[in-house]
Amino acid sequence: MMKSKKGLSESLLMTLLIGGNVIWGGTAVHAEEPQKFVLDEYVVTANKTELLKKEVPQSVEVITKEDIENSGATNVIDALRTATNIEIPEAAGVGHTLGIRGSGKNDVLVLLNGRRIPGEGYGQVSTNTYVLSRLNVNNIERIEILRGPAGALYGSEASAGVINIIIKKPEERSMTIGAATNSREMSNYYHFDSGKEGKVSAAFDANFTKARYFKWDDANMSKYYGPRQNYSLDIDYEMDKNNSLNLYLDYENTDQQFKKFTSASGPFAYDGIYKVDRKSASLTYNGKNTNSDYMVSATYGELKKDVTSAMVASSVSRSEFKFWNVEARDTITLNDTNRLTFGGEFRQDGRKDSSIDETSNQYSLFVHDELKIGDKLLLIPAIRYDHHDSFGSETSPNIGATYAFTDSSRIKANYGEGYRAPSISELYGTYSNADLKPEKSKGYELSYEQEFDDKTAAKLTYFKNKKTDAIAIDYSLAPAYQYMNIDKSSSEGVEFEIKHDLGNGFTIIGNYDYLDAMNDETNTRLNYSARNTYTAKMLWTEPVKQEWNITAWNKWYSDYRADGENHSVNTFNFVVNKRWGEKYRAYAGIDNLFDKEITSMRYSGRLWRVGAEMTF
Repeated sequence: MMKSKKGLSESLLMTLLIGGNVIWGGTAVHAEEPQKFVLDEYVVTANKTELLKKEVPQSVEVITKEDIENSGATNVIDALRTATNIEIPEAAGVGHTLGIRGSGKNDVLVLLNGRRIPGEGYGQVSTNTYVLSRLNVNNIERIEILRGPAGALYGSEASAGVINIIIKKPEERSMTIGAATNSREMSNYYHFDSGKEGKVSAAFDANFTKARYFKWDDANMSKYYGPRQNYSLDIDYEMDKNNSLNLYLDYENTDQQFKKFTSASGPFAYDGIYKVDRKSASLTYNGKNTNSDYMVSATYGELKKDVTSAMVASSVSRSEFKFWNVEARDTITLNDTNRLTFGGEFRQDGRKDSSIDETSNQYSLFVHDELKIGDKLLLIPAIRYDHHDSFGSETSPNIGATYAFTDSSRIKANYGEGYRAPSISELYGTYSNADLKPEKSKGYELSYEQEFDDKTAAKLTYFKNKKTDAIAIDYSLAPAYQYMNIDKSSSEGVEFEIKHDLGNGFTIIGNYDYLDAMNDETNTRLNYSARNTYTAKMLWTEPVKQEWNITAWNKWYSDYRADGENHSVNTFNFVVNKRWGEKYRAYAGIDNLFDKEITSMRYSGRLWRVGAEMTF
């Protein structure tokens, strides 16, 4: 167990020292300073249409390209390290578990440019175990995080929230070359932007990463090591000012190995291979006229995977996963106070391996309305109907409202429902049960937001979520184990955030999250959830040339539940960025500076990171 008071004092001392240096070095500067947070930025994930972040009733967080660079992130998991109420611990050596507000690993939908990503489906290992590590962080424009059930917008799998990774669009001719390395992996990456040539613009990205070998005993870190490659091509064709086409191609190849590791009962896995070949293609048409903005999009994805069995040497399991997704929607501006969006979606999922060769189909219809009532109230009702060929139909409603007392203060309320359809693996694979029902979730939240001036903003949110009919393996049926709808859980909590611009390029951000996440069947707390989480973050950007940036944050937990035990721990982290104009950047940083180690929390001690890039 950590000596939390000592750790806290160490971290606060380091934070004050860095802050002191920043202020001391900047006291004589009175030039115009960069804006550290934007109150009027647009988001698209919450409604599938552009809406000001301060108008959206749901909890939405945006991580910008600048945020990603300043944090020294070398992958998407790094980029989400300080996001509110998100936990991404390593899953006992096989990737990461992703949860929002104490949710289960299958309850968060991850999108790329608003579209689904090829994955393994669900079962004992979920899509979210691997999806974040497979994305290239270097071509990301921003990440939008929607907390709370979002079934009315996205259907199955958005039970606890949505993470939408939005890629940089082609802008002007340029070439970027970069390299990064840290305790866990090394990579080099390339970005080419053609700029606009007549009606066509294109961007090509390539990333070559090699994961380092980490021993199994080191805090249960991932046992996989070796190379991974990512490529993407984004092409825009502007037919005229109101009509355009976009083609997006994405490819990943992983060819890794893992070493034999042991448990208390003896050898658990043998030296083996882990190979993934993932590809996707999407074609999107966007059009608009006087009062209508419409789109049609088709996406195809497939993932092929070879893995040596964990229990049988030289036994390789091969699986293939495919999906088709077609969506059409139209947003009609009925008048100055009413904007209506409606559409439909068709999706087909398939899995093929030595024991399964199945597909499932589902189609959806959805509608939501943005209705302004007077000058202060925005009301957004939404509903979605999904029909699945295995279990039937599901209807997901949502209603949210934002009431603005003034331009700088508002209250928000939102109620939403979500669900997760049983996967092909759960319906027809090992431990299958063809009679499974979908998992269901319900949640509501109430928020108050206040901007006190141009430099300070605060937000307080209360939320409560409940999940029923959760799918889990019923071990009481031994030896004939089977998936059953046997679990239910709930989470309740408070999120508080405050941001303040101190001047001289210096900004502080404070977060406090209280979370009570429970398994209601066993009346025990859920794993990988902290009762209390505190984050103190300081940013400094040189006010004149804006060439130096220091990002430092201290994150501490009390009553963090992991593997049946409660832990209290804090870590101090920092990254220093140096830019030379817009063409060159280098950075260096340390995570967990004071070398905390807790195996059950996947804390393996101090980690380092360095990188550099140039654009020409």
